[in-house]
Amino acid sequence: MASASGKAEKASKFEMLKLLETCRKERDEALRRESALREKLRQNETRLRSTEGLKQKLKVLTVDNKELRKQVKALRTEMGLESSPDFAGKTTKDIVNDLQEKERECSSLIEKTRKLSVTIDDLTAELSNVVTSKLLLEEQVQSLQQNLKDMTNNQRRLLKLWDNKKTQREQLALPAIAQKPFTHKEVQTDMSISSYQKLPPNAFETKQITQDSDKDNFSSFGNGFHHRRKTSVHNET
Repeated sequence: MASASGKAEKASKFEMLKLLETCRKERDEALRRESALREKLRQNETRLRSTEGLKQKLKVLTVDNKELRKQVKALRTEMGLESSPDFAGKTTKDIVNDLQEKERECSSLIEKTRKLSVTIDDLTAELSNVVTSKLLLEEQVQSLQQNLKDMTNNQRRLLKLWDNKKTQREQLALPAIAQKPFTHKEVQTDMSISSYQKLPPNAFETKQITQDSDKDNFSSFGNGFHHRRKTSVHNET
């Protein structure tokens, strides 16, 4: 009887300990859950405060947006955009985008205009050089034409003078030939020719003088052309 009572008491203590352990686990689990819930509650409160701040900001922005819309509408009306067919049905954002696109196009056109201006300046300088070279060449051509004309006149004058001298020599030689005595046609020395039948020593020097004059004219013409060519090249440089 006593042993049965002892067993029952031991069983009761074991059950109590087991129940106490279970309660202890449940208490720890409840504390853990409470801590997690408190953390979630704190986060929710923080989010709620942030949401309240955002809501307040949204209200302020909404009021500002309404005010800005009124100002934009007044400006659109003042600028005539409401009645313009180009901007009819477009929002302010669309208009701003169009204006920015126009600004980019203007910048591109300005850059192209600058490049064209540089090209025009280069072509103008090149054209000026070409005109200057043309004027110099025209002056050289005129000078050459004048020199050629002078040489032609000199040649004609010299030929005329040569013809006159030749005619005079022929006229002087005719009487001498008419009075010339008969001599053997194969033997005729200086001794057999009388003094009045002899031609003067310088009778044939006119041609040499003419050739020397022509050489001098050509030499002076070449020197003048060479000098003008050097001057032209120096000016072009």
